[in-house]
Amino acid sequence: MKKFIYAAVVLVAVFGGYYGVNAVFSISTEIPTALVTKGEFLISLDVNGSVDAKRAYTVAAPRIRGIQITWLAPEGSMVNEGDPVIKFDATQQIADLTDNESSLKIAMTTLERAEREYTIQEKQLKLDLKKAQRNYDEKKHEAPKLAEEAKLELELAELNFNAKLQQIQSDVAKAELEVQRAQERVNQSQREFDQLTMEAPIPGMVVYLEIWKGGTMGKVQEGDSPWPGQGLINLPDLAEMVVNAAASEVDASSVDSGQSVIIVLDAFPDVEYEGMVCKKGTLARRKEPGSKINVFDVEIDILADDEQIKPGMSASAKIVIDRIPDVVSAPLESVFEREGEVFVYLDNEKKREVEVGRRNDMSVEILSGLDGGERICLTDPTLGEQGLPGDRASEPELNKGRQMRSRRVNGH
Repeated sequence: MKKFIYAAVVLVAVFGGYYGVNAVFSISTEIPTALVTKGEFLISLDVNGSVDAKRAYTVAAPRIRGIQITWLAPEGSMVNEGDPVIKFDATQQIADLTDNESSLKIAMTTLERAEREYTIQEKQLKLDLKKAQRNYDEKKHEAPKLAEEAKLELELAELNFNAKLQQIQSDVAKAELEVQRAQERVNQSQREFDQLTMEAPIPGMVVYLEIWKGGTMGKVQEGDSPWPGQGLINLPDLAEMVVNAAASEVDASSVDSGQSVIIVLDAFPDVEYEGMVCKKGTLARRKEPGSKINVFDVEIDILADDEQIKPGMSASAKIVIDRIPDVVSAPLESVFEREGEVFVYLDNEKKREVEVGRRNDMSVEILSGLDGGERICLTDPTLGEQGLPGDRASEPELNKGRQMRSRRVNGH
């Protein structure tokens, strides 16, 4: 009797252990499902790019050698048109302006003196000429010698009048030229001085640019001595923002100005912004140096006014190619194709043949086989372990919030 009880205990332990271990190693898998929808179906093209201001201006160093930055508007600050953004040391320009203004005063004094001399000499020469003319008129009927002398005196007075007047006119013209040159030097000094305080030509945000500093690149800062014409500050106007993207030459034919766009910024993945294609490049370019892939540049207006949107942000854009109303659609990964048969698995794991039509990046149009409202599997429920997405799937894991149902599969 004891042996029987002992054998029974052993059998219970063995079978209990087997089933216990089997239960422990059973694999619990989840079959993801999704709802077949009916409604508007979007045919779209996905492109990636970055945010930039539609209008921007680069403030460059003036064409003056040997200047040094003494002040910069804080980076990231907003400025209005006409606000100062850069100031340079003006010590040399002030000294040059002072010297040139002194030279101009001297030249103007010289000109005034030459003009007065011209006026005096002109009157004196005219007087001498009149006297000679009167003397000749009085003596031309007298003795021939006296008449001849009077005539010679008149001719000499005329020659003297023209010669001296021309000389004085030349002196005046020379003085005028010196004044003009001195004024130009003053104007040049004034222009250089005025350029040492650079103002914002448009409203925007101050963005420092990188410049060469002793063989390395670094952001511009106070104390730098930039080259003439070197870009120092970029001023993007944040009132109008765009996404600069690129479409492959295969897809570019379907892109045109005026198409609506759904924009998502990487920094705010849960927010969608409305956009519109405003420009497409007329010529293709290489995607990157050395690449054989050609792309067309696409510029997309961001229609929203959001202060959070800043230049340089990464963005993804969905260009709407077509909107089709009242379409039954299912997720791409829920559609399977084997031996020419296209089908889905219903929530009860029954297979149903379907006919598919157009597709976008997430879903496919169901022409027949489903009416909308059915729940279908996103993986093959007939496999002995976690199934795989449908053969027509473009992404293996899609869509938040899809319902899951559990099933247990015994494994050893």
